[in-house]
Amino acid sequence: MYNDILLFNCTIAHALINCHKNTLTEEEAVRLLEPIPGRDYRYIISENYQNIYYTAAENEIIDIAVQNIQNLPLNQQACAYYVLFQSCMIKRPFNLFHRNNLNLRTNFTSAKFGNKVTWEQSFKDLFVKFTRELNEFQPDEDCNYTISNQSALNCQLRADLVYIDTPYFSKANKGTITYHNRYHFLEGLMHYGDIIPAINFNKVNREINIGCNREFEQRGTYLDELESLIRIHQDSIIALSYTTEGYPDVETIRNIIARYKPNTQVYSLGKHSFALNRHNAERCEVLILGR
Repeated sequence: MYNDILLFNCTIAHALINCHKNTLTEEEAVRLLEPIPGRDYRYIISENYQNIYYTAAENEIIDIAVQNIQNLPLNQQACAYYVLFQSCMIKRPFNLFHRNNLNLRTNFTSAKFGNKVTWEQSFKDLFVKFTRELNEFQPDEDCNYTISNQSALNCQLRADLVYIDTPYFSKANKGTITYHNRYHFLEGLMHYGDIIPAINFNKVNREINIGCNREFEQRGTYLDELESLIRIHQDSIIALSYTTEGYPDVETIRNIIARYKPNTQVYSLGKHSFALNRHNAERCEVLILGR
């Protein structure tokens, strides 16, 4: 069972665990990048996101691909969205959408930051790459996992083991960049026809206010919400993914879980620094397990 508050994440999950290999072939994926003769297209991204995330030519490709995807059968849609999302992210500095920083890519001069070769790969090449990878990891036949798109605190699904991966706050950055703000563009593509009235033109990144929810997104309420979630699943084994660079710290999170699961331990998964942030060289991933 899988639950996420953002529909684009649920769609990724559907592609990975509920669709079998070759649901979408490389040839079918590449055809999504070309307009179909006789079909009328809207150009919502091209007209509203000039010089923000992608070049003009790339914006047009995204517009065309999304509308072609919408005409596919459900399982093929999920696979095609997966490929589109991966392609969109890998072409972005930091793989995020919280800044209008296309200039970092187009004005790239130093090899110390990012990967110009990766950013400039064509959507065609990336669609082939990610379709191939998807087909490698998909199951051999259709599965029937439950995928739920709702608030974690309202989700009624129960399991023997509950794995939790909430957004977390950086120790160093006390700003208000939320998980939604980082990935709003992908969530917007899932609701393509509703994007325009949802664009916040007062923000430089033109955040799309679709799927926006403050649950687990505010420092002041995070711990209370986490405890509520642990309480809901106190009869299950709890596995929570976290980082040593997160706020609150690991020990605080461990203590909350230990209130409901007396046998609670922290396991280090080793150092995992961000490739584009050399200041996080000592950052470690941990798994907090309560049984």
